[in-house]
Amino acid sequence: MTQSTDRARSSARDIEEHLRGASDAIVLLLTEVGQLERHKRGIPPGDDRFDEVARSVRVAAQMLAEFTQEQEDWGRIATADRTDLETIQESENSESLTAILGRWRAVERQLDEHEPGTPEAIRLFAEFERIRDEYMTAFRVREAMQPRLDNEA
Repeated sequence: MTQSTDRARSSARDIEEHLRGASDAIVLLLTEVGQLERHKRGIPPGDDRFDEVARSVRVAAQMLAEFTQEQEDWGRIATADRTDLETIQESENSESLTAILGRWRAVERQLDEHEPGTPEAIRLFAEFERIRDEYMTAFRVREAMQPRLDNEA
């Protein structure tokens, strides 16, 4: 199957959901990197927790880079010659991603209420990362079910 055939099979809704899912992940990953970095500032270098949080910052930043690249590619390839697409802000996410996103944002709000380094903040960071991984997995599964649009970059 050719790339143009794949593109023609991608409905406006599929493209909008894909771009929205990536955008939501980008916004949350930006927040996560900032929260983790602020948290790390309160941990003495050389402490085991410092190394753990530094690793978490790197992992979140790598995921952020992947999602921004994916969104850029889809924004260019999947939308070529299309005029039937809503903006990301106007589009909706799929139900499964929306549910996970809601839990992710709830934990994010809870994190804002706790000082970095406290036992509750540490617990919430672990939950934040677990939900992030769940979102990424759901996004990738959804992506795998859509027609492929890669290799046109």
